[in-house]
Amino acid sequence: MNILKKIRKKIRGVGRRAGIMDDFDWSHYYEDEYSKQIYDLEKQYTFILPDGKYSVVDGKIILNSELLPLNENHEALYESIYALKPNSVLEIGCGCGDHLANIKKILPGVKLNGLDLLQKQLEFLQKRHPELKNQANLFIQDMTLNISKKVKVDLVYTQAVLMHIQRYNHYLSAFKNIFFLAEKYVVLMENWTRHNFIEDIKKISKTLDFPWKNVHFYINDTGKQISLILSKTALDKFNELKNSKELLKYLC
Repeated sequence: MNILKKIRKKIRGVGRRAGIMDDFDWSHYYEDEYSKQIYDLEKQYTFILPDGKYSVVDGKIILNSELLPLNENHEALYESIYALKPNSVLEIGCGCGDHLANIKKILPGVKLNGLDLLQKQLEFLQKRHPELKNQANLFIQDMTLNISKKVKVDLVYTQAVLMHIQRYNHYLSAFKNIFFLAEKYVVLMENWTRHNFIEDIKKISKTLDFPWKNVHFYINDTGKQISLILSKTALDKFNELKNSKELLKYLC
């Protein structure tokens, strides 16, 4: 890392702690962080479900023994979405497209939508998953701003996205926008230490223009990780969230 990058990193660290800067400089995120991280993590985990080498048994994704394990966060996310059986999904921050591709495999009939902040991310997605060109509706959108493209889906999900938005009002705006796009469910797989997610949901749900009449809180505990499931209506497939400390079970 050159000296200029080190200085920028220190400045961003101070700004992040002060709540005035996000974790990353998004204009350079693809080159500096994302693509390298994906390739490094693929040495530890199976990122793309290989055809014929996995099965879904009683809602659990089982990989063939010769494969690397699924990332715990990804496993919790996919199994939560599989249990809800949505007709359509939208991924916030779809990045390289692995989650969209994997969800299509376990739920073949689902309609895919994905948005990202950067054109370079979508270009990476199209190289990594050319099949998604005909399977997914993909578009550029800054979720911290007013939503320019109105896409209504059954379920909206995030995987490690909201946790990186440290500008508090921007984070709340992005969070609130998610509920405008979701007709039934929101599934979140985040680092639960980065924000007080439960209190923040309660906060934005009290605003006059919040689109959901009720928010029901549930968790999916896979035994390795916990995802948060938010529903417009009561569900009997998951345990209700009793308090925010439950989300920290595997982070202690």
